[in-house]
Amino acid sequence: MANELLWLRNVWDTSTPKGLIIMEQAQIISKAKEFTDALHTLEKGTLDDVGQLVGLYASDATLANSALDNKGQELNGRDQILQFWTQYKETLGDVFSNFHHITVSEDSAGLFWTTEGTNPGGDKVHYHGSTLLVFNPEGTIQFFRGYYDTRELTLKPEH
Repeated sequence: MANELLWLRNVWDTSTPKGLIIMEQAQIISKAKEFTDALHTLEKGTLDDVGQLVGLYASDATLANSALDNKGQELNGRDQILQFWTQYKETLGDVFSNFHHITVSEDSAGLFWTTEGTNPGGDKVHYHGSTLLVFNPEGTIQFFRGYYDTRELTLKPEH
């Protein structure tokens, strides 16, 4: 409830707290599109394309998701984030993420998606979830948080 009220205040209140830098909504949408475009390039391409995606992150960015939570981990910095996206491509193989809803605030975007395809072993991949991207004043991703049911990502052979 408090977060909902904060969001409503930010939408309707045009004053900015001292020191807070707010990006324009169009900038946030553009940054979210850069992310989805870079992910699609990686999904359609090769491991050589991972750098484009990782380049969207701040050097001290944090990445967390449901699978990392299960291990009590989060990733910090571009090197670990590079390893994450490399493993994503190697593990999931030929997949495509359909981003069906995007919502934005003054410094973040919420992406809602379904990912489908075939892994390198020929098994079907299908899962859905949401991603929170929080941008710093320079417009790079400071914090990435993926939410999904890890049971959906358990790879199952086609029958």
